[in-house]
Amino acid sequence: MNSPQSCEHRGNTQVITLHQVTQEFAAPERLRLQLSEKVIKKPLDIGSWAYFIRGKNESIFDHRGTPVAVESFVKSRCELIVRFLESVVGLRDASVLGKFKILDGFVEWLNLNDYREIFAGEVDAQRAYRGYTAYLNHQIAHQKWKPISAAQAQQYAAKLIELIYPDSSHYILAGVVKIISEKGSASAGSANLELYRDVCLAIAEQCSDFVLGNKPYPCVVKIRDYEVVVFPSNHGGVGPFKKSPLSFNAAQRRIVTLEEYYTACEKSGRKGSNKSTVVRELELVRVRLQVANQDERHWHRLNLAGLAAKAYVALFLMITGATPTEFAQFSYADALDVEMSPLKKQLSAVKFRAAGKSNTYNIGREEGLSLLRQYIKLRNWILNGAVCERLFMAMPESGRSNITEDVFTELNVSDAIKKFHNSISGVFLDPKMPSLSPRKLRKLKSNGMHTAGFSPSTVAASLGHTEAVNHAHYADAMPEQMMAELYPFWRAIRHAAQVVRERSQAAIGDGISTGAGHCDGFNQPIPLRGLGGFTIEPNCRSQYGCLYCEHYICHSDEEDIHKLLSLQFVINAVRKVAPDTAHAEALYKELHIRIEFILDALAERSETVKQLVKTVRTRVLEYGELTAFWEARLSRYEKVGVAF
Repeated sequence: MNSPQSCEHRGNTQVITLHQVTQEFAAPERLRLQLSEKVIKKPLDIGSWAYFIRGKNESIFDHRGTPVAVESFVKSRCELIVRFLESVVGLRDASVLGKFKILDGFVEWLNLNDYREIFAGEVDAQRAYRGYTAYLNHQIAHQKWKPISAAQAQQYAAKLIELIYPDSSHYILAGVVKIISEKGSASAGSANLELYRDVCLAIAEQCSDFVLGNKPYPCVVKIRDYEVVVFPSNHGGVGPFKKSPLSFNAAQRRIVTLEEYYTACEKSGRKGSNKSTVVRELELVRVRLQVANQDERHWHRLNLAGLAAKAYVALFLMITGATPTEFAQFSYADALDVEMSPLKKQLSAVKFRAAGKSNTYNIGREEGLSLLRQYIKLRNWILNGAVCERLFMAMPESGRSNITEDVFTELNVSDAIKKFHNSISGVFLDPKMPSLSPRKLRKLKSNGMHTAGFSPSTVAASLGHTEAVNHAHYADAMPEQMMAELYPFWRAIRHAAQVVRERSQAAIGDGISTGAGHCDGFNQPIPLRGLGGFTIEPNCRSQYGCLYCEHYICHSDEEDIHKLLSLQFVINAVRKVAPDTAHAEALYKELHIRIEFILDALAERSETVKQLVKTVRTRVLEYGELTAFWEARLSRYEKVGVAF
């Protein structure tokens, strides 16, 4: 539909800034929004939204805006542009860019699906919202979008409809299923986190010491039981994860001899160059090593300093638990106050998503303060007299030695952590270890504080969010912790299922019938051995307690299977309406799981029993056909108002 041949650049566009968005504009279709050049250099062509047919520029460096078919101008679309400008008042440049990209994609989808007027009316708006949601779900299903991105796109589309139809948006958005995003990233294992911390600490301290002390190359970084040797070259470090280049002998920390060079060539299966070429190559390496040792601000030393600075960023993310946006705001002046004051130990930042709320992050008076002092020394060496307001800043390009104030830009924390992982993976760190994002590092702090016994309110306050947010997104236990806690429970359940299976196979002609099965030792309740503590204790007066008794027997016949499923039906009915939800879950969820395991154990005996379980389950759970005992019990519960 968007034919490039019919599109042209508008010559009368007007570039505005965020400070001007509150003004009134006679021609919104001419507007282009200029954000900070640190975020994006080209103005955002919001005026192109007023055109039904839009093209694309051949070059990403074309600053003339989006080409459009002038005759496809739709006046009613100007309202969309005005509403967008109203919605970005007070937002940061990066947030505006993100919002523009999502809404620009929404407009493109509307154009491709013949929504010329954007929304001709409320019914049309609802149809578009449903269609766009279906499109997003299709993208998720085909793994082209992540759920979190699709959820955000759907949310922005909904907000746009709310802006255009403030009085009836609730009815327009009703009936469309909300896309649920994933609850963040999974918690990293404790072993991975501890190794990552040790690697960061070794790089931060040892590379800083090497640079500040102007020590001669090679730089040796010791990490636990291995070491990485770094020569002044583009090859990077040499260690257990990366082989040494032919020119260096990492074990002896020197340049190889001619004989060693050819020996290394033979071992690697390479054909060595002629002798004169190798001699010149080794001489060039020797000269480069000498230059690097004589120049205290050699480009490679600056690279090492930058690597150490990123390692400090990772360490302070672990210590503070700050979000990337807040972390980038930490000021150098604030850090100096922390370093010099005997009392102050917090760095502060503004949380833009919480209406400008000011948050403080504790670094501690011991390890955190010591790391801060080390980092400030490294920072001063990197700046070399230049001035930077922020505590952490983006380093200049690799290989650049002429450092001036303008080369230090605002730090993109997420990007810095990603690049840091890419640079150390396969050199200082096992390449099999996954990347740890700032979000996972925040979870590390949250998990650590929860494990240490801090109250939920204290943990949430230390991370600068609410208890609800902490519980929903930052309270996931580490994999090892979950395994340690759940393994005994599932082992107990499996053992109980095995006991039931064995007893059901034995001859039990003299067993006493009960509401949950049979019993071979009535009035002599004995807890199942080796299963740990359970919420429900064996009790012959309670049919629930039978399932936790050594004397409990369950036949693989229709009678006992019917009893078990009837019991399950009743406890689930009680769970749904019990006034004390927490107590009901603690009491009956475990029982529900235990019944399922017993039924699974019976079903494994034969295909006949498996089919019998399936048939009886349908009778009970779908048609409500209970045993006489449990039918009477359910009626009694209904009379006293416990179950419906």
